Amino acid sequence: MQNSLNDREKLQESIALYEQAIVQNPNSPSAYHELGKALQQNGQIAAAVACHQKAILLQPNFTAAYFPLMYAPLPKDSPLLDGLVALYREVIEILPNFPLAYINLAVTLSKQGKIQESRSLFQTAVRLQTVASRPELSQVKWNSTALREPDFIIIGSPRCGTTSLYKYITAHPQILPAANKEICFFSEHFNKGLAWYQAHFPPHIEGQHFLTGEATPTYLTHPLAASRLHGCLPKVKLIVILRNPVDRAFSHYQMLVRRGTESRTFEVAIDSELQLLAGATEVSLADQSYWKDSHYIYKSLYACSLKQWIKLFPREQFLILQSEEFYANPAATLSQVFEFLDLPDYQLSDYKQYNGGNYQPADDVVRQRLREYFQPHNLELAEYVNRQFAW
Repeated sequence: MQNSLNDREKLQESIALYEQAIVQNPNSPSAYHELGKALQQNGQIAAAVACHQKAILLQPNFTAAYFPLMYAPLPKDSPLLDGLVALYREVIEILPNFPLAYINLAVTLSKQGKIQESRSLFQTAVRLQTVASRPELSQVKWNSTALREPDFIIIGSPRCGTTSLYKYITAHPQILPAANKEICFFSEHFNKGLAWYQAHFPPHIEGQHFLTGEATPTYLTHPLAASRLHGCLPKVKLIVILRNPVDRAFSHYQMLVRRGTESRTFEVAIDSELQLLAGATEVSLADQSYWKDSHYIYKSLYACSLKQWIKLFPREQFLILQSEEFYANPAATLSQVFEFLDLPDYQLSDYKQYNGGNYQPADDVVRQRLREYFQPHNLELAEYVNRQFAW
């Protein structure tokens, strides 16, 4: 409890410092952005949104400010969404070739149920970002009506390195990224229709051989994602990356704290989830209520989730990776991925880590409790996929 109070005090101090920085330099986009992140962590979502908006107005191509707005927990009837739509339209007038403005506008309109316009915006965004990264394709005929589907999907798990893995994979010269890395179609947006999903991907380009894919790490544990995905894409290649479940759970907790959607201590959050999962069976764990309310332990029960997928897809359509091996030797992991995708090997000059977090480690007592809880599940996983994990 004392640690929680100390963290809260530090957060209040940070907010005060960023507010002071804005007084001293009211035209600093980064100061508004940092204040917005701190306010969001403090649960002040509306104020955080206003800060990120101000950062963008000051510097329309300030990319860091767009991502908190994309993932801000705003309901579809929030009046703040209209302000975001107006902001993104203004940016597009100023910067007509800036893909991120189109993506954020498309995401916001999707929340409002304006599916047709959002589809068109995603198609524009994916064309702009493709040409920006591959200038040689600027003169190629782009048939936006020829919608396509992904060749591969990273389906999980959250906080296991999926963002870095996707960034590295899509650096391959024969892979084009989706408009948005994390589409959440088969979990949260299935009602928007397959054409909405397909609009996120670059179409087939005549005379060119490119693969494309996405990475939505919550697919793995969503109770309906496997059946939905199999119904739409039965031949797609599936990549799974798994991390020590104790580390994954704590990292997931820290992410939600930063987003301002988790205010409990880690110990309290774990106690609550253990109570919720008490007595759960393999059958009952497939209930969607667990997926919504259980972020830390449930999403680390890998064997239980994988079984739902391997019942539907042939084993040869899966590549199962271990986060610790990926962090230690990303080049070797990438070689596995490209072999799996039937592509020539390709290595990056630098393996920058994306979407990481800096925080103090979890309490040793809580970690030991989780290690004991996960031990039988880890043994079941190792036996089920016939490989050992160094956890």
